[in-house]
Amino acid sequence: MASLFTFAIIAILILIAPYVSKITKIPVVVVEIILGALGYYFGIFKHSEGFDVVAEVGFLFLMFLCGMEVDLRGFRQLGKDFLKKAGVYFVVLYVVATSAVLILKLPPIYIAAFPVMSLGMIMALIKDYGKNMPWLDLALKIGIIGELVSIAVLVIINGSYSYGLTFELYKTLAVLLAFLLVIIGMFQIGKILFWWFPNLKLFIMPYNDENNQDIRFSMMLFFGLIVIVMWLHLEIVLGAFLAGMIVATFFPYKHELVHKLNDIGFGFFVPLFFIHVGSTLDLSLVFHTPSLFFHGAMIVVGMILLRLFSATIAFRSYFKSAKNTVLFALSDSMPLTFLVATAALGLQLGAMDQNTYYAFLLAAIFEGVIFTILIKVVYYFWKVRI
Repeated sequence: MASLFTFAIIAILILIAPYVSKITKIPVVVVEIILGALGYYFGIFKHSEGFDVVAEVGFLFLMFLCGMEVDLRGFRQLGKDFLKKAGVYFVVLYVVATSAVLILKLPPIYIAAFPVMSLGMIMALIKDYGKNMPWLDLALKIGIIGELVSIAVLVIINGSYSYGLTFELYKTLAVLLAFLLVIIGMFQIGKILFWWFPNLKLFIMPYNDENNQDIRFSMMLFFGLIVIVMWLHLEIVLGAFLAGMIVATFFPYKHELVHKLNDIGFGFFVPLFFIHVGSTLDLSLVFHTPSLFFHGAMIVVGMILLRLFSATIAFRSYFKSAKNTVLFALSDSMPLTFLVATAALGLQLGAMDQNTYYAFLLAAIFEGVIFTILIKVVYYFWKVRI
């Protein structure tokens, strides 16, 4: 009964979050984190095993939806020139991040945290500004690649902290490589199979579907791949993300499926995850420890400077405008989902202490609020001379 009461309270918070977001102009994700923190602080709801499990499912479902933004066939259309520039961007990003961490003697987890990327806030920006903006179109393409890189880095970090530089780490990396090669092979087999038997797609996901077969197949794929990567002792995010990629690549004709799954995810599971994240923030400790705000602010400054530097080197000739470069860097500096995930993984592995975890959560909130405001200011008030 206690768990049901908790879910009832959470459902109310999920309901009011969009209204608060509209009134305050704060991103709904940030509002959900704040509501979760306030709700737990004032004792409106408490943690339970059921709440924790559903929140985990919510996070994985968000990764599944992010995977659905990746249509592998679209990568062929990006062109070699773009891929070279993207490669330069990521190399500079990780080299500078690694150098900064070594010079400042920060924990190694920062190497994964500073360059981390996520599509969540980029998708929200696309709803506001449209996909035709060059800086936002590039942010989406880079975000897709960056999310894949971030997942791979999280897997490596997980293995490094779990096993150290031992045979087990190399075994984990070998398993990861073998698993990815198997997935690539299955993609190729799938292409051939669906080319020879085009009706097989329609059998799996028919056009006129009265029994929601598309949802059923997607959920089977979602949980099936998660179980497989768990069995292989890999990061479970990988399974959820790959499941989304498979659906997007092989069943692009099911346009309504994306809307259905988005409604399920962003209507309940994803907001519940962010409320759960907020509830892990100890507000009494935060308010009595001002240094956490400074630490969070420094993380934000580090992330934006890193992206401004990398974007200037890689995409200066691509944009031909400092305004678009700044807008791209700002839109690429709000990896709320993966920043929270990296912090949670770091805390779980003992790679960071509780205070550092709180600083990362505060950084995620700061980024969501400050950078969305800065994007509006730059977009509307920075006049480019022609």
